Amino acid sequence: MKTLKQCLVAASVGLSVAVTSFSAAADVTLKLWTWREQEKPLWEEVSKRLEGVDIKVEVTDAQQYNSRLNVALQNGGPDLFQGRPGASFLDQYVKAGIVKPISESVDLSGLAQGVMNAGQASDGKTYGVPFAVQTIQILYNKKLFRELGIKEPTNQAEFTEAMKKLKAAGKVPLDIAGRAGWSLAMLNAALEAGFLGDDLDTIASRKDPFTSDKYVAMLEAFESWKPYINSAASGQDYGGMRVNVALGEAGMIIDGLWSTSQASTIRQTDPEAEIGLMPVPGPAGKVYAFADGAYLVNATSANVEAANKVLAYTASKEFGQLFADLVGELTTYKSGISYKSEYQQQAAEFIARNGQEYLTWKGPINVAYEEVVGPNFQEFIAGKISAKQLAQKIETGFKSKGL
Repeated sequence: MKTLKQCLVAASVGLSVAVTSFSAAADVTLKLWTWREQEKPLWEEVSKRLEGVDIKVEVTDAQQYNSRLNVALQNGGPDLFQGRPGASFLDQYVKAGIVKPISESVDLSGLAQGVMNAGQASDGKTYGVPFAVQTIQILYNKKLFRELGIKEPTNQAEFTEAMKKLKAAGKVPLDIAGRAGWSLAMLNAALEAGFLGDDLDTIASRKDPFTSDKYVAMLEAFESWKPYINSAASGQDYGGMRVNVALGEAGMIIDGLWSTSQASTIRQTDPEAEIGLMPVPGPAGKVYAFADGAYLVNATSANVEAANKVLAYTASKEFGQLFADLVGELTTYKSGISYKSEYQQQAAEFIARNGQEYLTWKGPINVAYEEVVGPNFQEFIAGKISAKQLAQKIETGFKSKGL
């Protein structure tokens, strides 16, 4: 089976995908739920292009999305919705009969094979169309680096020196959003890629415990950064972290590619902010890459047929290009997509050269990973537990969930 990395660097394949058309009957109004504000322009355009449907998008705060969606789906809910990637999210809805294996009308052959697990449940069946290949890396303020004479660090010694210069200039070297547990899970995943790379394989597959020496060493490396992170990290929210790097109050953050889009807090704070991307400069130098989730049809909807036709369109090359143009992220379509943004191009290069192939967060154990890592990492940055204790708590947490 091809990996995500292999699929994204594969030769362009001439694949013709027919654009779905609808009858000339009155438009069917479809409700689509998402946590991704940046997709609103995309769905406005899709709604214009597809005859017979009027797609109404409802955006819910990312941290409240899972719980609100769960309640809504017990009472009818949206016709289509975005799901988090992996079986740990999907299984509950499969069991409840809310999602069904995708219709034969949905042609997935144009998607990168490496993203398919985002729409698969633990039974191995595919229930949704994966969307958005994301990367997690360091975002840094290029103007601030330039003013302080800091070159992009490529190893731990250079990284520490960069943080020292930033701190001496009265800036926060590395801003951490400690109030958001999911953001800390994301940060930890970026550390896994930067420090462990392929060595994460045995841990992600649960052959080795999170208390392994190599994992503890990774956490101890982060522990050595604590003098350079924001002093009130435990109280910092995700938006505030991004505002600080946009304004040059912070030199670096660890964040996703989505924060480079025009709809992001960084761009809303300063449209002219010069932001650079770089891998976490650990010994492995990998970049964490994953599919952000899957588009799903609510099987209990009264508009299943129309919803399935929209779902089929999300697997087309035309949709993939619209996604790249209007969302500003990487599409899950495997070839023939033109990327205009320097950030999209750079992220695609990261994946081609150094994409992390073994996933914990955003992999099959995605939801459980956030639930276990997030709150325990909060204790860690607050100084309540050591790196070794954090590793033990993570291992114990996964075992308690049967993982």
